[in-house]
Amino acid sequence: MRLVLAGFFLLVAAASHANDCEWPVWEQFSSNYVSDGRVVDRSDSRLISTSEGQAYALFFALLANDKASFSQLLAWTETHLAGGDLTAQLPAWLWGQQPDSSWGVLDGNAASDADLWLAYTLIEAGRHWHSHHYSSLGYLLASRILREESAEIEGLGLSLLPAPHGFDAGGGRYRLNPSYVPLQLTSYLATTLPGSQWSELNAGSAALLDEASRSGWLADWVLAGSGQLAPDPKTGSRGSYDAIRNYLWAGMLPDTIPAKPVLLERMEKMASHVQAHGVPPRKIDTRKGATDERGSFGFSAAVVPLLSAQGKAQLAAEQAQIARDGIAQARTDRYYDTVLSLFSLGWYEKRYRFTSSGALELRQDSPCD
Repeated sequence: MRLVLAGFFLLVAAASHANDCEWPVWEQFSSNYVSDGRVVDRSDSRLISTSEGQAYALFFALLANDKASFSQLLAWTETHLAGGDLTAQLPAWLWGQQPDSSWGVLDGNAASDADLWLAYTLIEAGRHWHSHHYSSLGYLLASRILREESAEIEGLGLSLLPAPHGFDAGGGRYRLNPSYVPLQLTSYLATTLPGSQWSELNAGSAALLDEASRSGWLADWVLAGSGQLAPDPKTGSRGSYDAIRNYLWAGMLPDTIPAKPVLLERMEKMASHVQAHGVPPRKIDTRKGATDERGSFGFSAAVVPLLSAQGKAQLAAEQAQIARDGIAQARTDRYYDTVLSLFSLGWYEKRYRFTSSGALELRQDSPCD
């Protein structure tokens, strides 16, 4: 009888371990949006793939300890977005069906937020999976970001440009996107690449977020330069699909990041709105404080870590359930809502955390295969 019971408990333990290594939401995302290493955004008629989508999926594959998917995703990214060599160029940000029905790069400009997540994820994949190749590729990308996607801006210091080309507004002014600089990532690169300019870029990123969040809301885009921020000439003071990520990144910050307490305090306005209306707003006028429309399930997902960090456990649980229900009911054209939910629910379920240095702490550091 003792042997039977011992065997039973071993089976239970093995099943529990297997469940720890599974991530149903990632498996659903892979099934719905990933084809042979390509992340497909079906909300666009051109069936596009973006460097953002590839970088996010690589991060999720690392969280899931899915080495096979990681390898496929990286190979597709390198082959189709970087001309076959990520050591030689930054990946193009947009790929899909062209007007003549052929397939290829639609815009060869890079996207620095994708490049930042890609560099970070490769370095961390190298550390967790003991791969010198991944680490080296990540360090090379991080160096290239500094060279090609940064600029010294009066009032901020060294700052991350959205892309190598197209965001210089002239007169020392630049269009910037605050959601492009999660401070846990820039802090980590500053720590892991001592002596580089990442320390300066991390400081510039913190300065940008400090200035951009003073109203309590964050805009999608801002115009920086001449020692001040101004509304972006193209999008004005609107905060929506880009800006929602700021609340997500802030909620997941480690307590050692100096900017965290200030950001959490200013973002009480978002928490108050969710409390009053049940979901985050889809649009915000960051100057007037006016809100409009109900955010999708991805918006609810994005505020879960923020609400948790603010001590609003019940409100966070309600928003997490909205995200889970949204994923369960979603069609296969809800790419952005789903990736926001993967970031959020992965963190909420304690599958990962960012350490004091910004490094990635995973629930399972050992292989699950």
